[in-house]
Amino acid sequence: MVSLRSHNPSIRMKLDSRTPANIRWLLVILWVVLSTSSLIAQCPGGSTLNTAGTYNNGTNICITTAFSGNISLNNGATLTITSGGNYTGTLDAKKGSIVNVQKGGTLAATANNFAATLTNLGTVGGNITVDDGAAITNTGTFNWNASWNQNNTIVVTNNACGTMTFAQNTNVKASAQIINNGVLTFSSGVTTDNGTTINNRGTITFNDVNISGSFINQSKAIFKGNNNTINSSQVADSLVNTGTITVSNSLTTSISTRNEGLLWVGGSYTINGQAFKINNSNAYVRVGGALSNNGQISGNGSLYIGGSIVNNQSISGNGPAAQLTVNKSSGSIGGTTFAINYNTGLASKDTTNYTPTMSNAASCAVLADKMSALQAVYNNGRVQLNWFAYAQANARSFTIEYSLDGLSFTPAGELTGAASNDATTPYTYVYSPGVTGTVYYRIRETDFNGNYYYTNVVVVRTGNTFTVGTEVFPNPFKDLLQISMQLEKAGVIQVALYDASGRQVKKVQQQGLLGRNTIVMSNLTTLLPGVYLVQVKADNHTLFDKLIK
Repeated sequence: MVSLRSHNPSIRMKLDSRTPANIRWLLVILWVVLSTSSLIAQCPGGSTLNTAGTYNNGTNICITTAFSGNISLNNGATLTITSGGNYTGTLDAKKGSIVNVQKGGTLAATANNFAATLTNLGTVGGNITVDDGAAITNTGTFNWNASWNQNNTIVVTNNACGTMTFAQNTNVKASAQIINNGVLTFSSGVTTDNGTTINNRGTITFNDVNISGSFINQSKAIFKGNNNTINSSQVADSLVNTGTITVSNSLTTSISTRNEGLLWVGGSYTINGQAFKINNSNAYVRVGGALSNNGQISGNGSLYIGGSIVNNQSISGNGPAAQLTVNKSSGSIGGTTFAINYNTGLASKDTTNYTPTMSNAASCAVLADKMSALQAVYNNGRVQLNWFAYAQANARSFTIEYSLDGLSFTPAGELTGAASNDATTPYTYVYSPGVTGTVYYRIRETDFNGNYYYTNVVVVRTGNTFTVGTEVFPNPFKDLLQISMQLEKAGVIQVALYDASGRQVKKVQQQGLLGRNTIVMSNLTTLLPGVYLVQVKADNHTLFDKLIK
């Protein structure tokens, strides 16, 4: 967070207009005064900058620009890639070393036997072979064009706002884990061994799969391939679904299964051995083709089979009061049956008309196209939140949520959707937080079909306003900027963003109200990494500051 109180009195001035030449002149001054400290501030103290070599325990190498030299990290060494840094060299990262990619940074190295702990907030690509001791946590973009062989006890975590793509074959062995809370795509085949785990709370997409370990789906899983086999020798439930699983073609499972959500198989489904539990009244299994059952199907949910049922083992409910509903007529199922509710009128369910009540999806608060950026004004102990809703014919409600830590949000109130068409509609909500300090706000739109969307999160400083200034954050920025400023009277607030050449790349304008206003400048993802100058104008005041992307 950076205060717009100038770092140098000569930089803060009143000017009615700016030409590109003026902006370039200001950038030169800002660069001289601020650039060194700003760049170094992103690097660990005492770092060596952009230098090839071998780094040992307690030493730090920091990449701040395009660099392709060879780097070797021994146990305890750290490599940091800052915003604007792009490392494309050969990397030897031993077990116990650390690699941090900051927002706006890029790691596209060649690395054999990569055994470091990697934390990515920027972009990762290249050709890395992971080895024992490696751990990967992604909150940015992780694109892998080569084969991925996770052959050791390695944990790969994709956080809620992260995107990971594996373009070639993926092999997971030796008790390795893949934990997905964001968007994870396997464009080619996936093979996992017994003892491995894939745990999904985001959106995961497979092509052909041969899964022998555990697969836990708590949100949304999509199987697009023609070859889908899931098997395990484990006795405990190894295929667990509390969200939705969609299989485009046929599926074969030889694994203890617990389905508490929607399992939708487009083709035929073969169950070989093991228990298959449809464990609650809302649980639903839909098969487009034939079902061949060689296991023990039980539960009190629903079983909808488009083709025939060949029952070589048992299909049963949990008891007379907790029957399993099947869309077939009485007596049409052979084999062993018990506590079956035969209902030929059972409705077919899919992802458009089924709500998984047991799901545990991770949340990434992102600005939806259905709503404008959220704006906030604080005055006399009250926060006024303003936003516009677009394409809201299906909008049921708008829930105002607040947080004291920016992580855990609590409902503060709710507005009913006011429009029955797609007209742009303004909304305002006034809230008295009852606390002083920093409060985070966002709006959640919930549609009639159960889908929901979030606005951006705005930060409001509450309490004593005598010492407040103007602030721009975050710095470095990625997708959006927030400008928080106190107005002594209502008036227009203008915010402009310039690149290093003096070219204006973004401008927003808002009618400010008496009190503390929060303005959001969004959709900045496409801007190139580098140094930017922000200009804020209100009434007779103009302020500048330098930002990093």
